[in-house]
Amino acid sequence: MTFAAARPLTRWQLRDPFAHQNGIPRFPEVVATVLAARGITTRDAADRFYKPHLDAEHDPLLLPGMQDAVDRTRRAVRQGELICLYGDFDVDGVTSIAVLTLGLRELGAKTVPYIPDRFTEGYGLNSGAVRRIHAMGAAVLMTADCGISSVDEVRVGNELGMDTIILDHHTVPDEMPAALAAVNPKRLDSPYPFTELAAVGVAYRFLQVLYEAEGRTLDESAFLDLVALGTVVDVAPLADENRRIVTSGLGRMQGGLRPGLEALAAVAGIRAEKFNAETLGFAIGPRMNAAGRLKHANLALELMMAEDLATARPLAQELDVLNRERQQQTIEALAAAQELCDPRDPLIMVGSDEIHAGIVGLVAARLADTWNRPTVVYERGAETSRASCRSIPAFDIVGAIRKEKHLLERHGGHRAAAGFTVRNEHLEALRERLINTAAELLDEDSLVRTFTVDCETPLSSVSGLDVKGLMRFEPCGQGNPKPVLLSRNVKVMRTKTVGAGGEHLTMTLKDGPLTWPAIAFRQGENDVANEIDIVYSFSRDWGGDQLKLEVHDFAPSGVGRPLEE
Repeated sequence: MTFAAARPLTRWQLRDPFAHQNGIPRFPEVVATVLAARGITTRDAADRFYKPHLDAEHDPLLLPGMQDAVDRTRRAVRQGELICLYGDFDVDGVTSIAVLTLGLRELGAKTVPYIPDRFTEGYGLNSGAVRRIHAMGAAVLMTADCGISSVDEVRVGNELGMDTIILDHHTVPDEMPAALAAVNPKRLDSPYPFTELAAVGVAYRFLQVLYEAEGRTLDESAFLDLVALGTVVDVAPLADENRRIVTSGLGRMQGGLRPGLEALAAVAGIRAEKFNAETLGFAIGPRMNAAGRLKHANLALELMMAEDLATARPLAQELDVLNRERQQQTIEALAAAQELCDPRDPLIMVGSDEIHAGIVGLVAARLADTWNRPTVVYERGAETSRASCRSIPAFDIVGAIRKEKHLLERHGGHRAAAGFTVRNEHLEALRERLINTAAELLDEDSLVRTFTVDCETPLSSVSGLDVKGLMRFEPCGQGNPKPVLLSRNVKVMRTKTVGAGGEHLTMTLKDGPLTWPAIAFRQGENDVANEIDIVYSFSRDWGGDQLKLEVHDFAPSGVGRPLEE
């Protein structure tokens, strides 16, 4: 199947056509409609949504492998055995290793961290690292945010006499490694009622059980900021248990930051009391990830483990410099990748030896967002290429990759994001097979970007109580997006393009007596009529002082873009 090359049109779709009929009585009208659109139709459900600490925690012993993991760790602590903590080089992996190091240290465990080098080792466990860890004298290899696909590498560890404990959250393959314990909420045999914990969430739950087994109480306030950070930046759904974790973690941060986060907040220009999920996702997370993308993730780990500001400040400043370098490289690589794209294909797969391995995921994400297609971007090396993949809701990218595992050296990931290493002689065959799979599973409709609207209402009718209730949907992100409204016939008073190359569009909008500042990200090239229909959310700037409209999409009012049901 071949698709049109024009930039995709968009569709507006109402989340629940009957939400306005099912709202909670005597709630502000817009808030009640949005809550009902999200399935919240009683005061009790609203209380639990707004106050997630009221929900009971799930029993972490329901996670398969948890008891074996705890028993082996207790034995290692008692016998003074060395535990190697092996993590991924992204924020979820770094925070997982920080949480485990701090928690196990308090119990008297001997630990050593190991985060692989993205450029010489690649993602996940590798046999060379396993042998080096054994040579260090480690008796236990504990992985975090990786390991569930590492069948061969765990076999090497077993042959060397090490016990492997896997704490992971990635999609579980058909064959699991022969680890002593594999704790993963996505295991098909897991009775744990929530499958979407980030790896740092799995590590946190592991510590809770371990401390209880040791007759100790885990000081959760010492870890929740890190758990919240890893959860948000890894784009784990902010629902159920994750919503409680992130809400509590943000409360901890707003009351005071650990030295590493305080130093990062300073270089980002953000006050602790204004921290929210957006702060973590767009200000803190990218700076931390810059370490693993351009240098080594140990830099981010050292920052999170820093015990004072004197140690933390130079680390944070170095990360800030790396992040600016990462931003420039991404701009240049994106321009090069756009030249290679053929968006007529249902799946985009591009790469070259000029696209840095550390930013292939960022470029893939931007292309997937631009064209609304699953996207693979790779750095071509001398013999092998390393790829990062991002997908759209209608397409399981890791499932598509696993169908071609006979062509791959390594692979792993989630439904929405994945990665692999492939020998260069297999690149074209792999590209053809992935495009064919996408063509079989996707149709024209699934490749049209859809903006889901919670409520249609005139902008002038949104009350102060409505805005207050909508802002209380925080923390927002994957799985709990900001409330999205549609307002028609909004007057455009002023516009201005901002950002690199005029990428973004700022507007001043008016409906009735009030004017609103607005920002439309990555829509700077769009023409703006004098009167427009807008799909938007209420948002605050990172300083938390100015309320504005975040416009996700807009169209001239005269067009009469329908709101589909």
